[in-house]
Amino acid sequence: MMVPLRRIIRFFPHHRARAAAALSIGLLSIAALPSPHRFQAAFRLASFSADVTVPPGHGMMGGAWLSTSIADPLEAHGLVLLGAGKPVVLVAIDWCEIRNRALERWQEVLAEAAGTDPERVMVCTVHQHDAPVADLEAEQILRRRNAEGTVCGVAFHEAAVQRVRKALRASPASARRVTHLGLGQAQVERIASNRRYLMPDGSVRFDRTSSTRNPSAIEAPENLVDPWLKTLSF
Repeated sequence: MMVPLRRIIRFFPHHRARAAAALSIGLLSIAALPSPHRFQAAFRLASFSADVTVPPGHGMMGGAWLSTSIADPLEAHGLVLLGAGKPVVLVAIDWCEIRNRALERWQEVLAEAAGTDPERVMVCTVHQHDAPVADLEAEQILRRRNAEGTVCGVAFHEAAVQRVRKALRASPASARRVTHLGLGQAQVERIASNRRYLMPDGSVRFDRTSSTRNPSAIEAPENLVDPWLKTLSF
């Protein structure tokens, strides 16, 4: 079985920190590998998936607008690596952000499902903009003040967490033995760029966003970005 990590972690290059952390957990898990002739018996890998699509009327991009229809379902895709001490869980979710207490909740629940520690659960988000931001504390502040806005639905958030927990808990039954590791990278060009760029007159601008029609922003150098797309496969 070949499970490419790039299928589990889909990311925009300018979110390299999140992607690098996700890649690191897999590498750190095998840092204490046994000798090569014992490798084949050391590790097993299982994958899992679950639907995490928001209902109509849910806050999107932190409440900037509300969902009205479903063009594509939102999903969580993950893997659990067995054999490196306690299991290591990695999951990527088609949401914009998961932060603060919401992140802790994901780690706690998935750790319990896998029989591991929260510190060994890596939760990543794809960060496409047409998706929710999970911040339970921010939502509670809004509700206490009877505000009209909404960041995320607390009940929906918990339901999504539980769906992923259920998929993770069932996944070890289909775990496969890991026999090989694949490492690769390729340079990506004209995709990622720093928001900061210089105008022809030397002035500094910070308005180069995910998409722009500004000719100066398009032609300006990429500046400080990580240009490498990396793949870890089992």
